[in-house]
Amino acid sequence: MAKTDVLYEKQGQIGIITLNRPEKMNAMTNEMFDLFEEIIAQVRKDDDVRAVILTGRGKCFCAGTDLSGDVPLSLETELRYMKSKETTTSTYNMWLFTSIPKPVICAINGPAVGAGSEYPLQCDIRIAAQSARWGEVFVRRGLLPDSGAGTYLLPHIVGFSKAAELCMSGEIIDADEMLRIGLVHQVVPDDQLMPVAMELAKKFLKAAPLAVRMTKQLLYLGLERTIEHHAEATRYCFQLATRTEDMVEGINSFMEKRDPVWKNR
Repeated sequence: MAKTDVLYEKQGQIGIITLNRPEKMNAMTNEMFDLFEEIIAQVRKDDDVRAVILTGRGKCFCAGTDLSGDVPLSLETELRYMKSKETTTSTYNMWLFTSIPKPVICAINGPAVGAGSEYPLQCDIRIAAQSARWGEVFVRRGLLPDSGAGTYLLPHIVGFSKAAELCMSGEIIDADEMLRIGLVHQVVPDDQLMPVAMELAKKFLKAAPLAVRMTKQLLYLGLERTIEHHAEATRYCFQLATRTEDMVEGINSFMEKRDPVWKNR
């Protein structure tokens, strides 16, 4: 495996993570998962990165797990994952991309199946190229959605009944159907996918980073909490936000009719 199997670059305040095994349809290996972890740890710590885009290189987003590798994960990899400090029962930290405390956009550039269908679900927003296809094909291999995103997040995205149909049939759907059921919120021509994703990412740069971070946390924690616990957490976060320099800047910039200059504190 080359370190270039997963690429990371910054364009201004936008981080771009790219699956880069086009000759293998970006099929995932254990080593690529390790690269994901390294890159995401870097993104989490980099306050200059305000939004993230996940995509694939070539004509396929991700064809799933590379069946020529260790399937399932090797015992060593499984044990390391289980012992990871980032591994918790919280939905906010359970998956790689939900754990990034900033907006994550998945730009689905082609087929996304198997493990490749799970990554878009972990992203906050999904857009698709017209050539995109998506399918939780696990049951057709005698398996089940491996990260749990299909059985947990997908019902929240498209509704329980449709999620049940997709997960238990392994059907692959096209971009128009992805849009119809709300799996993605936009379908664009293939050559417009990254420009549209970049424009979407730039929208988040106008918002206060700390406020965005707490909002994302509340969105995901809200999936597993009672309304009472969620209300309590919301009050706490709101009170915390009122004590930040960014809140003062947000109000001042509004009153002065100028763009805010966020300090992330």
